Order: sequence, then C-alpha cells, then structure tokens
Amino acid sequence: MDVDIRIAGGSDDDLGASRDWLSAEDELRGHIRTVDAPIGETELGSLPELLTVACGAGGAGTALATALITWLKTRRTSAKLTVESGGRSVTLDIKTVEDVRPLLHDILDSVHGN
Repeated sequence: MDVDIRIAGGSDDDLGASRDWLSAEDELRGHIRTVDAPIGETELGSLPELLTVACGAGGAGTALATALITWLKTRRTSAKLTVESGGRSVTLDIKTVEDVRPLLHDILDSVHGN
C-alpha cells in the first residue's frame, strides 16, 4: 500500500530534503517517488507536490514513522507533514510530533499489517 506525504510551510526544499532523508533508510530505499502537481493551462511545468512511499510488510511502516519523526525533529522549520494511507491521515509539526507519534504509528502499522 502507498503512503502519501505532503509538506506545507517550511522551505522550498523540504520535500526534497525529506525524500533524501527517507531514501537513506534501508527499508525505504528504492520505494520513494516524487509526484508532481498537475500542470495548469498557463504553466510551463509543475513542481513536486508530494512523496509517495510504497510500503509492504516487514516493518516498513514503523521505519517510515521513525524516519519522518526524526527528520522533523532535526529541522528548524515550520513545515507540517501530512501522512495519508488507507483513507486515514495525520498532520504533524515540530511542536506536535510527540503528541501524534502514537497515531502516526497506528496509521502506518495497521494499514500495512505490521
């Protein structure tokens, strides 16, 4: 099952930085792709909109949750991450990351059967 990750606020490169961070995780390497926004009628191209992580069984959900929380804690940013999978979502930022940690793990673990 795929997990979609959107980043709002923060810097222009937060999406790329999070992609690089997640790609460094053994369990996630090769399973992350950037999805571009649709191109508008007056636009010449599009910008990356979200990351999609293909998670399977074997602890990928736990690895993803841990990596996202660690990435957010290491950033000096106002970015908010919205993680969605299986029709459920959670939004976390540097101030609420510990409060929503159990919900993030629950969403990622239950959807992927970990």
